[in-house]
Amino acid sequence: MFGLAKEKSLVGLDIGSYSVKAVELKIKEKNENVQYEVQKIGYEPLPHDAIVEGTIIDSTAVSETIKLLFDNARITNKDAAISISGNSVIIKKIALPNMDPQELAESIIWEAKHNIPYPYEETNVDYAVLKSPRTPEGNVDILLVAAKKDKIANYSNAISMARKNLVAIEVDIFSLINAFEVNYPEIFKEKTVAIINMGANITNVGIVERGVPQLFRDLSLGGYFFTENIRKELNVSFEEAEAALKGIPGKNINADQFAAVLTMNIRDLLDEMEKTFSFYEAGEKRDRRIEQILLSGGLALIPNMISAFELKFRIKTELFNPFKMIKYDEKKFDSIYFNEMAPVFGVAVGLSTRKAEK
Repeated sequence: MFGLAKEKSLVGLDIGSYSVKAVELKIKEKNENVQYEVQKIGYEPLPHDAIVEGTIIDSTAVSETIKLLFDNARITNKDAAISISGNSVIIKKIALPNMDPQELAESIIWEAKHNIPYPYEETNVDYAVLKSPRTPEGNVDILLVAAKKDKIANYSNAISMARKNLVAIEVDIFSLINAFEVNYPEIFKEKTVAIINMGANITNVGIVERGVPQLFRDLSLGGYFFTENIRKELNVSFEEAEAALKGIPGKNINADQFAAVLTMNIRDLLDEMEKTFSFYEAGEKRDRRIEQILLSGGLALIPNMISAFELKFRIKTELFNPFKMIKYDEKKFDSIYFNEMAPVFGVAVGLSTRKAEK
């Protein structure tokens, strides 16, 4: 969204709190159809606490991990798009009277100053028109996005230190919605879907109603929250708790106690989701109902997560596959990226589709 240049080819670079993911796509446009094929893909874990609550604490560690990722994945393209989320990113859906583009731009500045809880001068602001009015007297639905400049500088610095070119900065949930539209075109247009990206520190929630984004929320809940609670409750090391969360039982961990703690943490997550869903469904003077849930991110891979969502909400829930409609050479790449690890690449894939934009 915060475009810095327009390039034909770039690498989608998802810098998470736990790891860095990269995807480079080859994009072919034929008539009105767009085809995608994976050219390069890579994954590298980050040192613990290199990024805390969405803020880069150790820029050197992050930049070195990015360089290692590009080297190991043999990515030669230096142009990258990244995404950000968290408290420093504000997303507001607003309605404005129909007006010409110049007046709209001026009105956006006024709206930003009154809707953003930070000084306007300390933020970068962008917007997108969600829905044009049906009549000249109707309102225009606008998605207003603002990000603190120090947050952008925090990430830009790490990219610069890694000797890569920052082409664009997106918001995590928007990138995920891009990947959703590419891979599930029929569901995207015909259903109301909640797409949920459960990362290490932050869970991004987006609700898309028949192709139109309606609600966005970032929750301060993620894998580290689960791991820390397991560590405290079971009195084990962070590494043991993390391994248990990944399904690797440790000798110091009681299976029944672990299951109880995990169930409690999933319940807390589901309670926050329920608040978000209820806010959406009560938001307008008409019946609105979420028809499907797609889960993305590392936390989505833990046992019982899908069944817990279905039991709680009685809504069809499945893992999000960002490669569902994207080709890849099975002989060239390790299949683990496209099978077991696929849900963690949603944001990176969404970022890499930006090259098709004009």
